Amino acid sequence: MITQKELVDSEMIRNCTAVVIDVLLATSTITYLLKKGYEPVYAVKDALSALDIVKKQKSPYLLMGEWQGESIANFHYPDPTLIETTRIKRPAIICSTNGTIAIEKAKQAKVLYVSSLINGHRVSEQIRQRADGSSIILICSGNAGRFSMEDFIGAGQIIDHLTRNNVFELSDASRLARDAFIHAKSKQFVNLLGSETAGLLKRTGYEHSTQWVIDQVEKVDVVPVYRNGKLYANHIGRERSECWLHTNKKDLSTC
Repeated sequence: MITQKELVDSEMIRNCTAVVIDVLLATSTITYLLKKGYEPVYAVKDALSALDIVKKQKSPYLLMGEWQGESIANFHYPDPTLIETTRIKRPAIICSTNGTIAIEKAKQAKVLYVSSLINGHRVSEQIRQRADGSSIILICSGNAGRFSMEDFIGAGQIIDHLTRNNVFELSDASRLARDAFIHAKSKQFVNLLGSETAGLLKRTGYEHSTQWVIDQVEKVDVVPVYRNGKLYANHIGRERSECWLHTNKKDLSTC
């Protein structure tokens, strides 16, 4: 497990399956954009990169972004509660302080997924179905170079689901993350309301976003997958998959 994006070594993850987690809010927003019909989603590192992509668009698009929690002029704030269903599939472009930068740093991975508490159960299912023996790297975006409680819990969610039906080699960090998720779940995730990022959202007028994520835990059946610089949706039905792997041991030792 990597506890903040600044620690990602792009070369080291080339042969790995990577999952980027930014619960508050980028990966929650990206997942919900795909659920609401926005596809592909361009996740870029900053506003200038977003505007470069805007110049290439020939059809209507949605532009979202923030920097250090503050709004960016002419960008919609990347709050999932503001996203309305689009009748016609259209692209979305999003930049953020943490999550989209983490995606940029992880794009060299063999397979790259985006996860949050709202869809982590489905990301786990996708990983299990498509496992090829490579290591799984869980990347917590963190908070501007600092540890992020909600991302750690989001990583624990994936680990908890993966280890329910399979045997994995877990790092110490993975074990702690799983325990953190199980504890948070037992408390209905109210500890997220006291996180540093939740405090930032409260100060900027988006306190409701944290509660929205809590209310949506494991209710979104979309798995964002990174391909050729864009994120696309894999939709997974609510029926439990019958496609189980028969190997007895997988590797989470680097997570």
